[in-house]
Amino acid sequence: MSNILKSALRTGLSIMALAGALAVATAPADAETRFKISIDSGPTHINNITLRTFLDNLKEATGGELVGDIAESGALYAARDEARAVARGDIEMSLTATSWLSSYYSDLAVVDLPLFAGMSPDAINGVIDGDLGKELTKGFAEKLGVVVPGRWYLLGFCSTFGAGKEIKSFADYVGARIRVPGSAAYIERYRVLGAEGLSIPFPDVPLAISQGTIDGLMTTNETVASFRLHESGLKTALMDQSAVLYFVPLVSPAFWDKIGEKNRKAFSDAWDALVDGQRAEAGRRQAAAQQTNEKNGIATFTPSAEELTGVNAKLAAAIPGIAAQLKIAPEVLAIAQKAVADAPR
Repeated sequence: MSNILKSALRTGLSIMALAGALAVATAPADAETRFKISIDSGPTHINNITLRTFLDNLKEATGGELVGDIAESGALYAARDEARAVARGDIEMSLTATSWLSSYYSDLAVVDLPLFAGMSPDAINGVIDGDLGKELTKGFAEKLGVVVPGRWYLLGFCSTFGAGKEIKSFADYVGARIRVPGSAAYIERYRVLGAEGLSIPFPDVPLAISQGTIDGLMTTNETVASFRLHESGLKTALMDQSAVLYFVPLVSPAFWDKIGEKNRKAFSDAWDALVDGQRAEAGRRQAAAQQTNEKNGIATFTPSAEELTGVNAKLAAAIPGIAAQLKIAPEVLAIAQKAVADAPR
């Protein structure tokens, strides 16, 4: 081989090596996996704020391998459609209220029954983190074909807010049309007390209030404040402890398998590390939101202990019939009732 040919060959090989090195240096990291979370609440909501912290922590814990974005305010999916979208792999993750999930797994509706009135948030969290919550999480994940990577977020007790009709007491329920967040158990609760429950996706609520489609809605102070629903016409808030709202993290199995064991552990650890703080902050924000709502003209009414006792007794008597109608397994109802009975007050 001539010296000229040898020199050209060496030069060519050097250029190829340099090109290869540059390609490695400049190519985007193959390990980066982007994913999106669907949620129907707005940017200032406690759930959204906590999710942003979770994504920051997860990105740091995985060295930038997992990078998430949030699709807020139901921009991609209404809450009632999120679970199916996750199961199909159309989106990698959602944070969805139990009240919307019970339509897919009837036993989950036990959480929406009027069981928890009068209990402290810590006591309710103990029930949800115990045997009941574990049983429900396992059953739901298997039924729908999703992964639940950690404990549930707490939003807190719901109240009944009046719009077209001022709702100041349980007597004002009668004949009222109340929007509920999904669960048939909520609809039955209001039916027992003389109202009509209507399931409406949250993004449609402001219009439903302003057009008079509903007389009120069951939701939390935090949600009312974060969406400024006083501007849509809310006038009153009855602090009736109508239900406790929890939100479940749902992850697509395809995404979960894709990220590998190391990142799955980082994901679950990053999630669980924030749950206790989220729950505590949710409680603080509910109290602050009540004050905000009052400043914005929403009058707050609190039932007397005697009223609550009478209503809760009426609802307790209706629970077996509601549970049967909703096809909640008797053994699941028994677990829930025992957990509530054994919980500290």
